[in-house]
Amino acid sequence: MNYQNILMALDRTAASDRVFDHALGLAQSSHGQLRLVHSLTVKPYENLGKLIDAGVGLQSSTRVQHEEETAQLHQIQEARSWLEQLRTEAQHHVSTDFVCEIADPGPFICQLAQAWGADVVVVGNSGKRGLKKLVLGSVSDYVANHAPCSVMVVPNDPSLEVEVLSR
Repeated sequence: MNYQNILMALDRTAASDRVFDHALGLAQSSHGQLRLVHSLTVKPYENLGKLIDAGVGLQSSTRVQHEEETAQLHQIQEARSWLEQLRTEAQHHVSTDFVCEIADPGPFICQLAQAWGADVVVVGNSGKRGLKKLVLGSVSDYVANHAPCSVMVVPNDPSLEVEVLSR
């Protein structure tokens, strides 16, 4: 199939290399363009102890908020630097840009696919199963069920085949 707008969802895990290679190969063979997407997830309970301490006056709430904002800014800068490296690598072969935001990954990817007019979303699958999948959820499952276009799920395990879910 000939895909012109290929949205590639990356999560900074080892599986991202397989997703990148697959999507880049797809873009090269169809002379399409790539949009790299990375979503930084909000972790509201990560520093719950500090927030409680600030709430009862054991720590300065201003200092806790500043530390949180600084940590988020650092994460965004690191992610954008990583995406820029990938963009530069892909740009040698096909037109490429990237988007990096703090958002819930599944809905964010689907919204971008809709807004950009993606023909396909290429996303990895970490292989979560059972209770872990039930509790933590699966971005690839969400995207497969909600994306406005076809979805290619690249498994973490190289011995497994890429699954194509057409719309």
